[in-house]
Amino acid sequence: MDDPEDAVAADPMMRVLRERHPDVDIVLLPPVEPILDRPSATWAQCRALQHHADTVLATLSLNLGHEPATRVDYWWSQAHPEVRRWVTAASYADLGDDGARALLRALGNLLVRLGWEPRPAADGSPRLRGVAGPFELIASAADDAVSVNITSDPLYVPAQLHEALLAGEGADA
Repeated sequence: MDDPEDAVAADPMMRVLRERHPDVDIVLLPPVEPILDRPSATWAQCRALQHHADTVLATLSLNLGHEPATRVDYWWSQAHPEVRRWVTAASYADLGDDGARALLRALGNLLVRLGWEPRPAADGSPRLRGVAGPFELIASAADDAVSVNITSDPLYVPAQLHEALLAGEGADA
């Protein structure tokens, strides 16, 4: 099927869509190629990464004396849908007029003590970046809040493993 119109005609749903909306250009993307150049992550590796990010955030919160006001954890897909990074994002809010910048400075000092080698933003904005082990941490201050994103190195997490992780299924997944 070299002709894109043939591919649209071969798919029943796309064919109906074409009939109902002839004015719309339909583009069918090729299927995703399998990853052959790297091994798949294991359930245990993924869970260990999640636990490590949780421990990092808990350590920061304990040492800073603040609990996050909001937090979200998720697998972030990359260019290939099965290459993912684990992200833990949190926000420390209601810190007062100069509290966000003070907390960001304290966070930078804490990261130095923890071996993260944080670097301030080159443009002078209230932001810093640190890298340690499999994680990059980016923190920024705005108004009376500090946001922290902890992002892992990319892993090859096949769809079946990703679904098992989302469902909270065990190691036999």
